Amino acid sequence: MNGMDNVERFMKQMAAAEAGAPVPSASAVWWRAELRRRLALEERATRPMRIAEGIACALCTVAAALLAAQLGALRVLQVFIH
Repeated sequence: MNGMDNVERFMKQMAAAEAGAPVPSASAVWWRAELRRRLALEERATRPMRIAEGIACALCTVAAALLAAQLGALRVLQVFIH
């Protein structure tokens, strides 16, 4: 048995399995396409807000780290001053 026999047998099995699959109604296909279109529009419209939110989160994290470092440095200096 060569590779072509295996491929032919597999293709026949796939064709037999697909023959029993129900075909969705036109309204179901339209509804899914409309949902996909709306989700794509929503994703495109909210992309700038999500980018700005990520940048703001990163900046706040950096600011908090700098503030924590600054406060830690002040405490170390107070120990040496007193």
